[in-house]
Amino acid sequence: MSRQRLEKLGKIIIIIFLALNLVLMARFLGMIYLPGEISSLEKARQGAQSVITYSEDLAKSYGVGEKKSVRDVLAKFKYEIEKAESSDEVASLMIDYGRQVQNIIFRELQNMRINDILNIINSQELPEKGIITISNIDGKIKFVDPESILNENTKKKLRELSFNQTIEIKINNKSASLSTAAGFFNQVDFLQTKVASLERQLNGLKQKTGYAQMSGAGIIVRVYDKQNTLDNPGVVHDSDVRDIINELWIAGARGVEVGGQRLTAISPIRCVGPTILVNNKPIPVNPVLIKAVGKAEVLKSSLDIIINQLETFGIKIEITTEEEIILSAV
Repeated sequence: MSRQRLEKLGKIIIIIFLALNLVLMARFLGMIYLPGEISSLEKARQGAQSVITYSEDLAKSYGVGEKKSVRDVLAKFKYEIEKAESSDEVASLMIDYGRQVQNIIFRELQNMRINDILNIINSQELPEKGIITISNIDGKIKFVDPESILNENTKKKLRELSFNQTIEIKINNKSASLSTAAGFFNQVDFLQTKVASLERQLNGLKQKTGYAQMSGAGIIVRVYDKQNTLDNPGVVHDSDVRDIINELWIAGARGVEVGGQRLTAISPIRCVGPTILVNNKPIPVNPVLIKAVGKAEVLKSSLDIIINQLETFGIKIEITTEEEIILSAV
């Protein structure tokens, strides 16, 4: 084989080797996934789908799968999972909706069984007024019926039902209904679950909008003025900071902080003389410190063009990737 062919072959081998190294590096950084692999977000979504499937099967097994409240909460669960932007968000949704779905399933089951109990009691002749308490103690149905309202046939039918709660039945105008007190406590349980769910959702919204602390992987950007100059083009301006931040948002940043000031949808960034104001407060400069939470390598690469643009004016940008960054709240 000639020397030229050997050199050509050597160059091809080097190119292939470099290409493989680039692919392996990108895989290590989580920028690409090899065939058959899935991202951490997709793995989290698969886990959430398992919870959804289990909940659907559970609802069907209890005969409440077609109840509107059950179908609505499962549909919303699926929608929120598809809309989630990170595995942490999926995990939070699983906790939130997992509990909410289970409570709604058992509330519908409870209502169904209460209706069965009322139908059985109303099938017999009833007095004008009265109170009956029915409970499950150690697997046995017990009755507190001081006025002997229930006949033996009704009691037999009630014992055949499967329920594990204590309910109070009120007789009025020869008709049985659930006691107001019992209904009230059932509603309290439901509302407590709903409040916990809303609090979790509110905290998530606060994090996204900058009104609650946020943490996660990301980057720290330091922007330096041109050294030993007072020339206007060599000084970092508010427009430069805004350009950097806009690129970070476009690249999927979940939260951004500038000079210790957390950004919200209405955060102003402007210059007053040599001072940069963020949220109408002066921030330290040279460097201007910018923190962003999101996919570090994606955020970092999004600033390549701006780095080259600002370098022409002598402005220097340093970027470090971090596994854990904490952004303050407004």
